[in-house]
Amino acid sequence: MKTIEPHGSWPSNLTPRLVAAAGTRLGGARLDQSGRVLWWEGRPAEAGRGVVVARTPDGATTEVTPPGSNVRSRVHEYDGGSWTVLADSSVAYVNNADQNIYLAGLDGTVVQLTEGDDTVRYGDLTPAPTGLLAVRETHGAGGTEPVNDLVVIDTASGEVTSLASGRDFYSSPRPSPDGLRIAYICWDHPNMPWDETELRVMDLSGEGLVDTVMLTGWSTQQPIWIGGELHAITDPTGYWLPHRIDAPNSYSALVDVECDLGVPPWVFGMCTICTDGDQLFVIAQIEGTERLARIVDGHLELVDCDRLAFDSMAPAGAGRVVVCASSALRPSEVLVIDAAGATQTVVRVDPVLGPGDVSPARHITFTSGTRTAHGLFYEPRSTVASAPEGELAPLVVLSHGGPTSAARAGLNLAIQFWTQRGFAVVDVNYGGSTGYGTEFRRALDGQWGVVDVEDCIAAARHLADHGLVDPARWVIKGGSAGGYTTLCALTFHDAFAAGISRYGIGDLEALAHDTHKFEARYIDGLVGPYPERADLYRQRSPIHHTHLLTTPMLILQGDEDPVVPPNQARAMADALAERSIPHALLMFEGESHGFRRAETIIRAVEAEYVFACQIFGIEPSGDFAPVDLVS
Repeated sequence: MKTIEPHGSWPSNLTPRLVAAAGTRLGGARLDQSGRVLWWEGRPAEAGRGVVVARTPDGATTEVTPPGSNVRSRVHEYDGGSWTVLADSSVAYVNNADQNIYLAGLDGTVVQLTEGDDTVRYGDLTPAPTGLLAVRETHGAGGTEPVNDLVVIDTASGEVTSLASGRDFYSSPRPSPDGLRIAYICWDHPNMPWDETELRVMDLSGEGLVDTVMLTGWSTQQPIWIGGELHAITDPTGYWLPHRIDAPNSYSALVDVECDLGVPPWVFGMCTICTDGDQLFVIAQIEGTERLARIVDGHLELVDCDRLAFDSMAPAGAGRVVVCASSALRPSEVLVIDAAGATQTVVRVDPVLGPGDVSPARHITFTSGTRTAHGLFYEPRSTVASAPEGELAPLVVLSHGGPTSAARAGLNLAIQFWTQRGFAVVDVNYGGSTGYGTEFRRALDGQWGVVDVEDCIAAARHLADHGLVDPARWVIKGGSAGGYTTLCALTFHDAFAAGISRYGIGDLEALAHDTHKFEARYIDGLVGPYPERADLYRQRSPIHHTHLLTTPMLILQGDEDPVVPPNQARAMADALAERSIPHALLMFEGESHGFRRAETIIRAVEAEYVFACQIFGIEPSGDFAPVDLVS
């Protein structure tokens, strides 16, 4: 028998500590020649430390990387490609502390491969017959921009040789099966890798290097050799689809569908296409979900699998792939899946919630002005409580980061924490999000802080108009770029009763002056070229319009954030204080861009919930510390 409790105060056993514990990230699953399945774990309980783990054919699980190491590349600041498996089944990995590459052998020995300090960084590690391929990023003195190049490292001597240089960015070095050619991606400011890149092939078979441009003018990613022929995902059709590259700028799509089979390359090593020579697997973005599929005779065939969010994949032989993936009901696990959908679970994670407690994502499409936008809607769900008749749920509007990214449909306990207590949640795929084709992805060009905000407001109004949420109790929440959307919504509009910003951007000009190389020119496309359009940067920056603020706000920030510097959070808090608006600033020591420590995650989850309850006059469910609002 359910008890009758107001929305937002429903009792729940899903605690912030359980949310943090479930925050262990799994990624990069693959097989080695010895039959081991390997994957990477990011562990909040160990201050976010990255560890490579292996499971042997007999079922034994061991840590491949030694205690005290932290597998993380700081090239581009977002990690990715920080480890790989060599032909002898040893693991090459980047250690966060010094950014050097180490080799961990099957016998447990660990040797240092490169020599240097953390001003020289390596990422996108890729094995090749000629050695270990990598992207190198060299940081100089005096504030000069880092230099990136493509290198090969002799795994016996540690000698590093530059193969390609002179471009602003490099990624995805992929050797051909015979080792005589290397395909790679490069691009220059002000482009981002989802704007326009170049696919090139380096031929090593003759005397000297012959470097040929194979594809330019599109957003190309994930080069892959299939049967000795070069393929890549690119978007001349308006969607990221795999193409065969027959000659320079001569290409043909392997399938003609209106959905993306690629993802924005925020980090190295992302893989949505792979083959074992028998089956060609892809990950398709369909109505806000990720689906495992095959390309068969020019057609896309979905695999009968319940997983809805994937972290990369790799061939597992015999027409199978190994993945890290989650479903609506199950958290991310390491799985081996075949073409028929038969699944072998390598790493099983016990679910915290039963099926009746989980609020599954429901894809919604709604009108925003003259445009169409999308989102994933989560209704309040509880097996022990329900709301008084006629009471509508308060709504949390989530604005994802990036902004070139997307909401994902896999089980997310941070969302379920809200729905378990009687809040509704909508995770908005605003214009500019990925998964809906190139045109939708480019809807944010020049319109950041406008289109995204309009779509978040439109999502809330759509749900309110359909009687699904309380029109007077909306809170908007976002991190990084999503934090910028949150701050813009609270500054330039009056739709929301409260806002929560995690390491959000309040000053676009300050960001243009003080961020890392990868995103140094990102805002050129999202807002306009700088300094030519400095007026537009100020016009779109919440920090310059604080006289418009009237809404209570919670600000959460890491004090070592290299992407959105902490001074942005402090400036926004100072502005709120000047306006006597209730607010709180929680600064987390030792945190970077994105919270990785268990204690930080726990405090952030409970603070956000308690803050919303305080603003809406709800009695919180749970013994949580209050948020000390100042004004």
